[in-house]
Amino acid sequence: MTTVLRISAIMFTYMFCADIQAQTESQSSYFQQYVVEDSDTLYLMDIDELTVIAIPKFKNKRDWKKYSRMVYNLPRVYPYAQIAKNKLAEMDRQFAKIHNRRQRKEYIKTVEKEMTNQYKAALKKLTISQGKMLIKLINRETETTVYQIVKEMKGGFLAFFWQSVASIFGASLKYKYDKNGDDAILEKLVNIYEHGNYNELYIKVFGLGIEEHTKQLQEKRNKKQNKANK
Repeated sequence: MTTVLRISAIMFTYMFCADIQAQTESQSSYFQQYVVEDSDTLYLMDIDELTVIAIPKFKNKRDWKKYSRMVYNLPRVYPYAQIAKNKLAEMDRQFAKIHNRRQRKEYIKTVEKEMTNQYKAALKKLTISQGKMLIKLINRETETTVYQIVKEMKGGFLAFFWQSVASIFGASLKYKYDKNGDDAILEKLVNIYEHGNYNELYIKVFGLGIEEHTKQLQEKRNKKQNKANK
């Protein structure tokens, strides 16, 4: 499995330390801070955080292909799960202010129109595997299943939105994200993404960064399409 080792060095000063001094090393031009505790000298320094990304080993090509597909899909899907999280939070805040049932319905319709105009076309382009991953990540980000969202918002935008996703990709609306079980690999990928190191992993898997690879694939699609049109 992909392993992320976060290595950091932290040195603590002692509570009753009388003084923190600086000295010049005989073979160095910089000042080194240190703390003297009894007869021990503890040197203080800042070390940049280091992230090491390892590619997991798989028994066969099928498992590797599945993993590489997950690596490819995540940056194309995860942003939508975050949008769902933010939109749900925003709607909850608004619902706390709106107690009139008719006004709530009007608000939901407004959100439905707004989100449909922004994201419906893009969501239709997702592959089956991307759609299934999206439903998993929605549960991870919102801490509720898509089924619960649909049930609570039935008749409004979210019901329409997520029912459309589920029907297109054939995933279970009641799916619950299991970061320690079936979704352990996906969880590691999400953690790498959230820490800003995903492009490095992507390069190790595909030989190109996300933007470069996406551009390359689009050029291939365009050439294929042009040949088909001739």
